[in-house]
This record gives sequence, structure tokens and C-alpha cells, in this order.
Amino acid sequence: MHPLHREHEGKGPTRGVAVREYIPDTVTIMMGMHIGAPSTPCVKKGDHVKVGQVIGEPVGFLGIPVHASVSGEVIDVGPVQSLGATPGTAVTIKNDFADEWVDDLEPLGSVETCPVEKIVPAIKNAGICGMGGASFPTHVKFAVKEGQSCDTIVLNGAECETHLTADHRLMLERSVRIVDGLRAAMRALDVKRGIIAIEDNKPDAIEAMRHAASGRAGVEVRPLKTKYPQGGEKQLIYVTTGREVPSGKLPLDVHVIVLNVGTAAAIADAVIDGRPLISRITTVTGCVKRPSNLLVRIGTMAADLIGECGGYSEEPGKVCMGGAMTGLPCPTDLVPVCKANNGVVVYSMKESETLEETPCIRCGRCVEACPIGLNPYKLKYLCDADDYEAAKKANVMDCIVCGCCSYICPAHRFLTPSFKNMKDKITARAKKG
Repeated sequence: MHPLHREHEGKGPTRGVAVREYIPDTVTIMMGMHIGAPSTPCVKKGDHVKVGQVIGEPVGFLGIPVHASVSGEVIDVGPVQSLGATPGTAVTIKNDFADEWVDDLEPLGSVETCPVEKIVPAIKNAGICGMGGASFPTHVKFAVKEGQSCDTIVLNGAECETHLTADHRLMLERSVRIVDGLRAAMRALDVKRGIIAIEDNKPDAIEAMRHAASGRAGVEVRPLKTKYPQGGEKQLIYVTTGREVPSGKLPLDVHVIVLNVGTAAAIADAVIDGRPLISRITTVTGCVKRPSNLLVRIGTMAADLIGECGGYSEEPGKVCMGGAMTGLPCPTDLVPVCKANNGVVVYSMKESETLEETPCIRCGRCVEACPIGLNPYKLKYLCDADDYEAAKKANVMDCIVCGCCSYICPAHRFLTPSFKNMKDKITARAKKG
């Protein structure tokens, strides 16, 4: 890849930085870190908890448990502002730094020989959801209904989003554990083919994963051309299998399940060691003094991560959870890391300037840029008019919120935010029945 293209990605400051662990004084763990109803707190202020203890019980079909990421005293249970429009319930724990784990973990041992029927329950009990951004409960992905089938599992190691190198470092430093997680998933679904897809701007990760996959039944590593948004689920399926997911359908409808490489590693931790999802690798970069890849406990505040990286290198204009294309701006830096937060990116005041939205000039660039083949300029009018039915008919729910249309628009139209808001509204209406 041309060196200038590498610089435009914003990955340079952390690409070669090994992961180091950071453990904070307190954690604030959200009960709603996944798609589905938030978990219900089952601890109260003053309780002592251990690492891995269930502090939030699952609710509904999409529910997953939430676990304590540190040991110590529960100092608050109540509303906390995170990335959502309204505050959500959270449990705050003061860390006693004893790092005392619960004693009822149920390790299954080798992913190649453990009882197949125990794999999916272990994944559910570990509270694992998609760690690449979607936060969909992983055990539900494995719920193959009658008439459906899966013949391929694709691991997403593309990490096409700008600035982020968390998955890159994971593939370098925990490559065998990723393959273990893939093999566990393959055995759980009796799938014979597993593909680990990695963009070709990560040759060292490709080499590491090929070495880890050597001799593992049905596992192959597939280098991909570096092209945004190559890591989108539907794009990944098409480029690795040649299958196209129809509008309104799911990957399973074309016999594929897609998992993030971080999710695969978490599956291995759950199956082999019986450990729930209580930490993840997060890239902290941008206007910080020491850009880093940190292994962080779930519930760590963004401000604490920035402090661990030396603090701000200049006056911040915006702090985002995620990269430049799909990241969400934080209301303050006092926002806790959730299971799908793969990056904290700080932008300077100049980088954070919001350009004024002007009328559409009907140039069609957004149509050309859309990887799904939507008509963003038309969708924008429908979303602005709150025309739910017309927006659904125009396939707004197929939008992958990649930001390509907003990026290319010469009129600086707020396209992607409008589509995300409409998708959220439609989803909320559907939940209400």
C-alpha cells in the first residue's frame, strides 16, 4: 500500500504499539451494552463483588448477563449518560485491586475436545456480544432456525475504520486464541469452513494468523484489498464467498455467520477458561500525548484512558468512541467503555469544526459512493420529513452507517446521522409493537 494512503488511515501512531493493561480505580458498567433489552441490576449499593460475578441479569430473548470487571464495593446503581440519547442504568464499583475472581467458573478445556452442546451456553453465560461495533448477542447468532443452515463462518479482521489498531494488535498478540474461538464456533454449528478475512495493509497480522491457523481443520486466512468499508458485514460476505445478502435479509440467509476477531477471542476465553467478557483491547489515539493500545476493563471511563495515555496533547474539540467514519461523539469524556468500544479518538478543535449544511446540489456523488446501492439524497428528504414508511420502502434499514455519503458530499449534508436516527426510530417503534 502507498505510504501516503497509510497516513490517511490515521493508524500510524498505534500500529506498532504493543498492548498494555490499564486497570482504573473505579468502573461504571452499563446494563445496556448490547442490542436488546438492558440487563437488570442484581446488586445494590454497599455490596462487595468479585471479578466475573454477575451484576446484571439478562432480559428477554436478546438478553445477556453483565459481569463485574473488577473486585470491590458497589458504590452506586443508577442512571449514567453514555452514548445513547438518554441515560442508562449502570453499576459503579470501587476497585479494591485484589482482583479476586468468582470461584464458580466452568472451564471446558480444549475447543477441539470439549462437549459440543456446552459451547453456546458458555458463550451466553459469558455475556458475549459483537465486539466490532454492532453489539449483537453472539449466542443468538448461533440460534439457527429450522429451514436455515450455516456452512461458513467468517471472522472480520479487516479493521477498515480509521485510527483503530485494536484488532490488528489482537491478531498479532493473541492469534492462537482467535483461531481457538473460530474453531469453537465451527464445532458448535458443525461448520466445516472458517475464513479469517484481513485487509492487506496488515501483512504482519496475515502472517501471524496464517501461522496460528496452520493445521487447524477448515480454517483459512483470506487477505483482502484495503478498501473502505471492506469490513462491513455484507461487503465481507460478498468478497469472501461471492454471496450477496438480499435487502432485508441476514447473513444466515446466505448460510454465513460473521464474527469479529475480538468476539472470537472472547469465545475462546469463555470456552477454555470459563471466563466472562470483562475486558477488551481499545485504541486510544489522536490528540493524546502517548497514543496506545490498552487492555481495559469494561466500564473504564474515557477520561481515565486518556489520562493513562499522558492526557491531551492540545485542547480537545471532540472525543469519539470509534474512528472518523463510524465513531460516535461523546457528550463528555466521562463516558464508560462498553463491550463494543474499540477506540477512543480525540480530535483537535480545528478537526472538530462542523461545516454548515447547505442545500443538495443533486450531483449524485452520494449515490456513487454508497456501498449498498442506496439513494442517500432521496433518503435524506424522507428522514427530514419523518416519513417512516417511505424511508423503510427506500431501504433505509439497509444503511450500514459507514459515513461514505457524508464524507463525499460537497454540500456537507448531514446524511449518515439522519439515517442512523431514522433507523433507531424505526427499531424503537417496532419494539413497541
